[in-house]
Amino acid sequence: MRFTWNGAPLEARPGDSIAAALTAAGIRKLGSGCAGQDRAMFCGMGVCQDCAVQVDGQVGRLACMTKVEPGMDVHQQDDLTTLPGRWAGEATPPTSLTVDCVIVGAGPAGLRAALALVQAGLRVQVLDERDAAGGQFYKPRTEGFRADTPHGAQHRAGTALRAAIEAAGVPVAQGQIVWHARAGEQFILRSHGETGGLEITARTVLLATGAYELPPMVPGWTRSNVLSIGGAQTLVRRYGVLPPGPVLIAGNGPLGWQLADEILQLGGKVAALVERARLRDPGAVLRAGMASPGLILKGAQQRLAMARAGVPVLTGWEVTEITEAGALVAPVTGGESRMIAAGTVCIGEGLAPQLDLARLLGADLSPDPRNGLPVPTRTPDGATSVPGLWIAGDAGGMGGAPAAEAQGAMAAAAIARHLGLEAPLASAGRLHRARRFQAALWALFDAPRRAPCPDTTMICRCEAVDAGRLRAAMRDGACDPGALKRATRMGMGRCQGRYCLPAAQRLLAEAGQPTGPERLFAPQVPAKPVPVSALGIEKPEWGGHRESAPAARPGTPPETPLAQETADLVVIGGGITGISAALFAARDGVRVTVLERGWLNAEASGGNAGSLHLQLLSWDFGQKAVGGGDLQLRTLPLQQESIALWADLQRSLGADFEMATTGGLMVAETEAQIPFLERKAEAEARVGIRTEIIGADRLRQIAPEISDRMVAAAWCPGEGKINPLAASLALIAEARARGAVFEEQAPVTAIARDGTGYAVQTPRGTIRAPRILIASGGWSSQIGRMLGAEIPVKGAPLQMVVTERTAPILPCLVAHVDRHLTMKQTRAGTILIGGAWTAETGPAGQSRVLPSSLEGNLWVAARTVPSVGGLRVLRSWAAMNIDIDGAPLIGALPGHPGITVAATANGYTLGPFMGREAAAAALSGQLRQDLAAFSFERFQS
Repeated sequence: MRFTWNGAPLEARPGDSIAAALTAAGIRKLGSGCAGQDRAMFCGMGVCQDCAVQVDGQVGRLACMTKVEPGMDVHQQDDLTTLPGRWAGEATPPTSLTVDCVIVGAGPAGLRAALALVQAGLRVQVLDERDAAGGQFYKPRTEGFRADTPHGAQHRAGTALRAAIEAAGVPVAQGQIVWHARAGEQFILRSHGETGGLEITARTVLLATGAYELPPMVPGWTRSNVLSIGGAQTLVRRYGVLPPGPVLIAGNGPLGWQLADEILQLGGKVAALVERARLRDPGAVLRAGMASPGLILKGAQQRLAMARAGVPVLTGWEVTEITEAGALVAPVTGGESRMIAAGTVCIGEGLAPQLDLARLLGADLSPDPRNGLPVPTRTPDGATSVPGLWIAGDAGGMGGAPAAEAQGAMAAAAIARHLGLEAPLASAGRLHRARRFQAALWALFDAPRRAPCPDTTMICRCEAVDAGRLRAAMRDGACDPGALKRATRMGMGRCQGRYCLPAAQRLLAEAGQPTGPERLFAPQVPAKPVPVSALGIEKPEWGGHRESAPAARPGTPPETPLAQETADLVVIGGGITGISAALFAARDGVRVTVLERGWLNAEASGGNAGSLHLQLLSWDFGQKAVGGGDLQLRTLPLQQESIALWADLQRSLGADFEMATTGGLMVAETEAQIPFLERKAEAEARVGIRTEIIGADRLRQIAPEISDRMVAAAWCPGEGKINPLAASLALIAEARARGAVFEEQAPVTAIARDGTGYAVQTPRGTIRAPRILIASGGWSSQIGRMLGAEIPVKGAPLQMVVTERTAPILPCLVAHVDRHLTMKQTRAGTILIGGAWTAETGPAGQSRVLPSSLEGNLWVAARTVPSVGGLRVLRSWAAMNIDIDGAPLIGALPGHPGITVAATANGYTLGPFMGREAAAAALSGQLRQDLAAFSFERFQS
């Protein structure tokens, strides 16, 4: 079977993945990353996303998960130069199914549970990412397998289980990536596959998604000559493809031993097996043998095969650095290193459960006592804290395939009983035996904790963030994974933090900042990257916002008391307005303390797109505008002043806000929409904002990738963009340097008069001040009620969407004249898509993206810029924005001397201006004259 790679013809075997065919042809490099680094296959199971290639013009196809088809045209994908294909049109709506139980994962646990549930008469649907059932443990050989070695017992057991599934008529949808999961009265799951998507409503859910390998993060682990042990095992066991040899295997646990044996069976050469454990616990061997004599015998046979082949086995050694020529290894307890030459280095030191769907569904997590990694809290039969949700197998913690199958059977019996069937209790004996064996195995392979990695070690392979950069961010105050993400981009890439998050948690623990499961990145959709083209579906337009009362977030404030008991000014809220107010107050020598209920810059200020708006958006002018749009129009000069202030701050601080004046387009796609643009431009001119109406030719000179259906645009050359993460961090650092105190995890619980000032209570103590500035965004009304005052600020959760990196396609801001859309390309090359699409507030207080909003937002984005439709969505998020009356609110709170309020929906553009003027008003008691129209007076007249 022939296909082409970068234009050159290549041969593939039936059933080959692109990665298998290219590896067999000696090709490793599949593209280049954000820093020009080589990208290649690593994990072999769709986790690392590093093997993304361009297939028949479509970017983002994973070489390890995409089967070669005759005539397929495959090219390497370079993150900063490869152009995406163009949007083919609206996505096909998903097929809807209603079942009793949906099972995610067709490995040992999922298949065993599905078989039992179908035999009990229940409606079941199995979803699986791979092209064949069996999971990592029971993966079958392809038709074109490159050797004639006999099937082992593991292969035969997998074949028998698949045959039983087929005979029972269990519906298994292969190649389906579950990207959305929501719990409620029933469960709703959404999936995407090459043949279309599914929307499944289920009474119960069983997650059997397994685990993925964690690599030892040593210098060089991201090189193209490095594979995970599981990735190499997939090549060898499924396709009969040998990685370029000799192969050095370095890890901790039995998987490396099994891989060495399988490579030898195919005639390959193993340079050495490097095992961190010393394997000197005879009691553990005895206990393992009593629990599972067959598996211990198999391990002994593997060791004997390596001895016969002359493979060096170094126990109590570890890999310390990987080079093009091989790897440096050293004794775990310290000592002289040695170089082992190898064509491929295979690494793996432990497994982590796939938690994305469990977290989206709200399952409680707790630290694994063995390694501290978060795992779902569950009973022996897999039941979780969420009624109707079970997790079986390694998706809930490491146990191995025998334990997974046993737990799958137990979960199925529990699910049947939950659904009202009289199902017998499944025997727990097999699970107990498997766990006894696993406990003995862990004791046998126990090894000391690795020493801290060098600063040069890559931690986030997607974003090229090394340990030194993360440690520098910690020294600057980042004390949890989210703060590290905002400071460095760690975890913002294709793998969505699956590798770097555990490593970052370890770095934080080494620095004295241990983090629990509640400090993980917030769970977001899509759970894995999904093509824009698979999701974009037109939705009707609307006016206004869906109001939502912000709820309390989960978490326990630290016991550390507040740093100060008194201040001249207390700012409540650590978003951009509060941060800016603290900076300007501190510059004037004022003792200022900022109280933030969560984390600085973590809500709307850190979750926005960073647009610097200067022209009105379509919903702020004309019939869609709240209150007729007059106040929105009068806000534009303030935005112009604030943009200039941003530029001045960037210069004076010597910082890089990634700020650029790019101009902004509001496009029209019909002649009938042009008069709206003309009226808007005339109105903007009356308040001093330059906007001109341009035709199609000029439009395409400015932005060639704009759709041909667009006939005109309003062009505002003064608009631009900024990176809210970089800018806010710079302002925080400067404010701290000027003496401002920032208190995170300090929610205000009460405010009371205290003489001529106020006492502000938090769980960490009380602080007293004569003046208070309420800059709490969507939470402002809650603070007001503590004073018996009504602040007319409501919460409005809105979504943002970001794609994978691409070549430059958007030189400026883009908005639509008749649709909710804002769009820009970041310096990193990603496309940020927004436009005030509605989100919701979840039961735990977090803002959540609505699938319908995601679909509608992506549809209008791809319709406006068709090349966006050729990209994949990496993640989306929702943040609590502000809904007032379309304009800012700033000024004294009536009836409460010394209290000032500042809030604005266009917060990031106006952030430094609002902070400066609010601080000035709070300290002087006087509001700038031209801001009177934005005070409380407009709500009292």
